[in-house]
Amino acid sequence: MDYPAVVAERKKAEEIKNMLMEMNMLDDSRRIVERDGKILIPVKERIEGFDIIEQRNPVFREVFPPFEEIKRRLKGKISHRDFSNLPDKWEKFGDVLVLKMDGIDEKRKIAEVYASVLKCRAVLEDVEGIYGVMRTPSFRFIVGKNAETVHVENGIKYKFDVSKIMFSSGNIDERIRMGKIVRKDEVAIDMFAGIGYFSIPMAVNGARVYAIELNPVAYEYLNENAKLNGVEDRIKTFLGDCRDVEINIKADRIVMGYLNSLDYLEYAFKWVKKGSIIHLHQNSRIKEFPDSVFMEAERIAMKMSHEIELMNARKIKSYAPHIIHGVLDLKVK
Repeated sequence: MDYPAVVAERKKAEEIKNMLMEMNMLDDSRRIVERDGKILIPVKERIEGFDIIEQRNPVFREVFPPFEEIKRRLKGKISHRDFSNLPDKWEKFGDVLVLKMDGIDEKRKIAEVYASVLKCRAVLEDVEGIYGVMRTPSFRFIVGKNAETVHVENGIKYKFDVSKIMFSSGNIDERIRMGKIVRKDEVAIDMFAGIGYFSIPMAVNGARVYAIELNPVAYEYLNENAKLNGVEDRIKTFLGDCRDVEINIKADRIVMGYLNSLDYLEYAFKWVKKGSIIHLHQNSRIKEFPDSVFMEAERIAMKMSHEIELMNARKIKSYAPHIIHGVLDLKVK
């Protein structure tokens, strides 16, 4: 049997542990241990973007992992139907929890146990996921009345209201990559900035970022997060539609983090120069990625009198049956 563990520096261990908990990837059946000055944090499976080793002699816990503890506390106290429908997956943002509670009657009683075990002050039910152009969550309060929190990921602080703003845990590798890939003082434009998912990591790592956001609520958090991370002098924000916003610069890098960015690609070319890199996010059928996406991107580039080449293509996560969310790194020739 495999026993993967994340290798962390002591000073980063607590932050990484919290990140893994929020991703629901922490393996609570094993203890966190120290080996040769490094902290080994047990995880359920290998995760891209982390330094992973296989533990040869794991130290197992005698206490119950979170879901087992939740079941232990609720066994015999709720109906058999509710017990069989207990969610074994969740999303945790700061101290706010999001659960799917389909087929459950005693939602508040159950949510209170999840909140206690997972140390959360508010629990939201995911009713219908995310909808609309502004990617608004369809969540309902089960425990608590305030879902504003500060979520820490890879050292970046994101303040937002979980009941009003989307935050995709599955995009963590891409957020980390955007922070690592930028060069000091390069100019980046984020066409769909949200609360700063990509803008903040890029600015923290030295880029000068022009961040555009259509949603007024997300825009306010974008500005607040720039201050929270000490990069307000490296981010210039714009409230509006990226198709209409005028920025009189040419960018080294353009981030298009919207799920269907092909619809907006032609507008990115007003900011490009030779050598500019466009990170194009797009939903696609698995079998057609990345070829069909690049072909359409190439057609749009030619329409705008530009040539592009495909540098890299990455599958970020599964979006629906046979559909993936992917990103293409395009270089303007």
